[in-house]
Amino acid sequence: MNNIGPINTPMEKIEGIKYSFITDRFIVLLAYLLAFFSAWIAIYFIPDYDLWVKIAAADFVGTIIIFIASRLLNNSSMYDPYWSLAPIIILLYLLFIQEVPFGNLRISIVTLVVVWWGVRLTGNWLKTWPGLNHEDWRYVKLSEDTGSFYWVVSFLGIHLFPTVIVYLGCLPFIPIVFSDSPVIWTDFAGLFICVFAVEIESKADRQLRKFKKSKNTRGQHICDDGLWKYSRHPNYFGEIAFWGGIFVMALGLNPSENLYYGIGFLCMVLLFIFISIPMMEKRQVYKEGYGVYRKQVSMLVPWFRKR
Repeated sequence: MNNIGPINTPMEKIEGIKYSFITDRFIVLLAYLLAFFSAWIAIYFIPDYDLWVKIAAADFVGTIIIFIASRLLNNSSMYDPYWSLAPIIILLYLLFIQEVPFGNLRISIVTLVVVWWGVRLTGNWLKTWPGLNHEDWRYVKLSEDTGSFYWVVSFLGIHLFPTVIVYLGCLPFIPIVFSDSPVIWTDFAGLFICVFAVEIESKADRQLRKFKKSKNTRGQHICDDGLWKYSRHPNYFGEIAFWGGIFVMALGLNPSENLYYGIGFLCMVLLFIFISIPMMEKRQVYKEGYGVYRKQVSMLVPWFRKR
């Protein structure tokens, strides 16, 4: 993978600069702390409209700060942790303003799974991210395709669009946090789905890392082990299932009124099926044996292989 950053962009990475493992992560930490405090300040200066309008505006401010950091460092991969960190911040903010009493079981359930999911996903990114001298191949390809318009496309497609999708996915937090009804079976059903989803994602990520470390010695070009033997994208399946579990928690509180909170879950499904998966498979299709693998293995939901 090309690790010199985007090509044909207005600002090129300065050749010769090398960031250490600690330094690049410290820079990312500073950028996200600045984004967090900027969003926190913004939310108190935004007129007192609907709560979710204020959160959306603060979310937008945070995205702007990370985009500026991406532009200054000429690396759109600066945005990648935003996906897993924003839901934790949004949920904790809702708990803060609602002053939820300690020991509330429903709140404990949703907080547990959201923090666990976010910390694990962010940790996996930190573990596998080579550093600031590296940029996700999808962003490099986008840079090649868009040329001088890359940073406009980066802001709209790499930064703002995922922020909107995650924001919509977080909408079920509202009925969950603000409900005073007793815990019901859908709370536990949602918990089970979320735990199952995080375990699927975690196991798929571990298996993929193991494959990447051993592929040179084994001569394999395609990860076909464990969950990847039954799904071409088990990590994406886990991600979609997680947001489905959050939606189930909200839906059970009032099915007729909370159905529209599923817009975020629906957007997640559409995002992965029509954007993320096709983009990944377009790159994989040239690998030896991928055509057969694609015919035999389910695209998303783990299932028995076709003969």
